[in-house]
Amino acid sequence: MGLLTGACLLMLVTTPDPILQADDVIDRGATVMYTITLTEGLEYWVLLSCEAGTDIDVVVASDEMDYDEFIKLPYFEDYMYARNFAIAESATEGGEDFVVTAPYTGMAYIILHDIGETGGEYHLKVF
Repeated sequence: MGLLTGACLLMLVTTPDPILQADDVIDRGATVMYTITLTEGLEYWVLLSCEAGTDIDVVVASDEMDYDEFIKLPYFEDYMYARNFAIAESATEGGEDFVVTAPYTGMAYIILHDIGETGGEYHLKVF
């Protein structure tokens, strides 16, 4: 087995399956929510890619966020509300790529918001 083949095989073996994976389209100015279960002290890698020209921000909100309150709010206000409960967030232009260390064991909300107000296709993975 060649060195390159061995390295490729090692990458395939050591890359875990994502605990959350979503491929979807977000409407112009919309907010999307997913949930995950965290384990205290573990690091989670949030990776969001989107088509050129799309700008989506991500908030990982704690389980202290009131889902019923969040869901009643109009677009953008829901995103701003979720930021009040952020345990991690990323707001770079385009997609997002960051690591969050879980401060507790339990549910968390992954909030995506089309901050660029263009809408578009996105691919979200959490490892």
